[in-house]
Amino acid sequence: MAGGGFDAPESGGGLRKQKKYKKGKRIGVRIDMTPMVDVIMLLLTFFILTTTLNTPQIMQINLPKGDQEDKIKVDMGNVLYVRVSENGNAYFSSGLSDGSEAEPVKVEFNDMKSKIESLYNQNPNLLILLKFDRNMKYSKMIDILDEINRAEIEKRYSFMKMEDPDKEIVTKAGG
Repeated sequence: MAGGGFDAPESGGGLRKQKKYKKGKRIGVRIDMTPMVDVIMLLLTFFILTTTLNTPQIMQINLPKGDQEDKIKVDMGNVLYVRVSENGNAYFSSGLSDGSEAEPVKVEFNDMKSKIESLYNQNPNLLILLKFDRNMKYSKMIDILDEINRAEIEKRYSFMKMEDPDKEIVTKAGG
């Protein structure tokens, strides 16, 4: 019957020597990047040449020459001084018709819009002079300007440099 050859392959009789295959060196996949670099450079060149470059938009401001004829007379009774201290406290003082100004009053940030609107309703020719301390936070200045812009008034305001007499007025008012 069946004899010895348990190690033999099942297909056919006898012992046969199995053929061994040599594993060759595996060749890696190589992608040539040169055409892709050429395409990228062409696209970059295309977008650079077809993009229109915007010139900076500059607002032209006509400044007065400083002659006596150019000065505009403003009734001080129509002026509202808004001084903001280094701590961000705002102080309002109204100008008086004789050229002086009333005592400054501290105004809370939440009440600023309503206070400006009420002053504007009393005097529709109101001109706001804004004086900010140079050491205050920039974000506080932006918040105050936003409140003025939210107020339903005719926007007439001007920025002025806060000088030493203004700082003294704020200090006396408690700022």
